[in-house]
Amino acid sequence: MNFMKHIINRSVALLVIGLIGLTSLSHTAHAQSKAGRISFGFDGGGNKYYGNYTDNQFAFQGDAFIRWNILDWLSLHAAYNGGELKYKATTDKSVANENALFGAGSIGSAGTDGTVNHTRVGGWDLMASVNVFPSQTFVPYFIGGIEALNFEPNDANDKNLKGNAIAAYSKNVMGGVFGVGFELYISPKVTFNGKVLLHLTGTDWIDDYSTGNTSAPGSGGTQVGNSTYAQDAFLNMGVGFSYYIFVPDAPEPIPTEPTVTERTIITHDVVHDVVQNNVYHTDTVFVQSPADTVYISNPKINTIFNFPGTLFIVNTDQFNTTEPNNIGNLLQIKRLVDQCPALRVEIQGYASEEGTPEHNMELSERRANRIKSWLMEQGVSSNKIARTVGFGETHTAVVERHDVSAKVLEAERAQNRRIAVKVVETCNNESTR
Repeated sequence: MNFMKHIINRSVALLVIGLIGLTSLSHTAHAQSKAGRISFGFDGGGNKYYGNYTDNQFAFQGDAFIRWNILDWLSLHAAYNGGELKYKATTDKSVANENALFGAGSIGSAGTDGTVNHTRVGGWDLMASVNVFPSQTFVPYFIGGIEALNFEPNDANDKNLKGNAIAAYSKNVMGGVFGVGFELYISPKVTFNGKVLLHLTGTDWIDDYSTGNTSAPGSGGTQVGNSTYAQDAFLNMGVGFSYYIFVPDAPEPIPTEPTVTERTIITHDVVHDVVQNNVYHTDTVFVQSPADTVYISNPKINTIFNFPGTLFIVNTDQFNTTEPNNIGNLLQIKRLVDQCPALRVEIQGYASEEGTPEHNMELSERRANRIKSWLMEQGVSSNKIARTVGFGETHTAVVERHDVSAKVLEAERAQNRRIAVKVVETCNNESTR
């Protein structure tokens, strides 16, 4: 029970450190544990031994790793970890144990009470992780896999302990690795990370002594120790950094030519249900609610109608059906697109600033395609939709402030999580620019 308490307490402590780092780093960092991305990095920290002797010692450990995100929520890790385990072996106990197994004589130079022996360990690990909240800045994960471990038990003066000296056991073993970790995105390519791993070594000889069903060399087959197999284990905790390669830059948005719309807003008053301070360009109209007027006879080419807010669930291309006005917003898009046979439009998708720019670009493209699919399901001819395009988090409708409450920030993000409809060909099929 004490062993498990140690593991739980230290795991929680490491995650708390990560959360503190999350709040202290810049809020402009974007995140996504995105499929297809590959990173390499390192961790450094400490080891703690659990075996036949007193486990009150800590020693340095470090590892280097490569991480491949197979899916957003599933990653493959290959790592090499190295360090040492320290354990206090008193003269009476250590000598008695070694003599019982290997006959009378010295055990290296472990001849004084309280001697700290140590075992060098090095292991190749192949692990898989399940990533929690893969689209957020802070991405915790659960991890597990197998380990090919090599170990070398020595005394305080770095001389082989007795069993090691006579090759009484194999020092190359297979074991398992299990634990928790996190990634904290400092930028789309750089992460601060940490993990706590429990190594089940698959052997009871890590400290040069076994209490299992083992007959010592030269004992004539006499069983030494009790009849219950016990395997040594160690816990390592580390933090470090990683760098993602193969991260594509966000594509440049398609430029648009500004033109003057038929609506000219000249005051801050509400005019035909459109608020002037939400009109960012003279060719852009922001539709605020299903009650707004979107039918304009013969709209000019390049006029852009924006439908912000409640169309999509966060980080998906699924309609937010919990919003009572959402179906009204969708029907407004249909009314605009379907008002005359010759009208052709471009469906534009946008996203809020959560996630990486490349993820948001992909998400906005999916949202634009989802609107096209929905319009066709409602009987709109596909010929009326010239193309779909995603602009990601570019051309935001409002600035997403991070010095406001979570409720206000979400309201601002909702306005950027929007669809826009651009007139490509007008009702009389002529440009009036």
